Amino acid sequence: MPMSSNKAILIASSIYLVFFFALGSGLFNSILEGSGRLSGSFIIPSRSIQTVAETVVMIIIFLLGTSGVYLLYKGGISQAPIKNQGAFMAAGFVIIGIALVLGFRIIDIKL
Repeated sequence: MPMSSNKAILIASSIYLVFFFALGSGLFNSILEGSGRLSGSFIIPSRSIQTVAETVVMIIIFLLGTSGVYLLYKGGISQAPIKNQGAFMAAGFVIIGIALVLGFRIIDIKL
C-alpha cells in the first residue's frame, strides 16, 4: 500500500471518530436546546439542556479515554522491553481514570 493511501485512511478514520464522538456527546441536543437558554453558562445544571461548550468538553473526554485504551493496546502487543510495556499500561490506566473522573464530574454538575 502506498504511503499516501495510509495517510488518507488515517485522516478519514480520525474524522469519523470525531464525528461519531460528537454525535455521542449530544451535538444535536446542544444545537437545538442549548443555544438560546442561559447562554452565559458553561455547564447548564439540567439533564435536558446542553451547551456547545459541554459538547466540546465531552468530545475531548471521549478522545482522552480512547487514547488511554490505545496505550493499553500498545502495552499489550508491544515487542518492546517489559519496562516500556509497563509504562504503556500504567499510562493507559491513568488516562482512562482521568477521563472517567472528568466525565463523572460533569455528570455530577448536571444532576
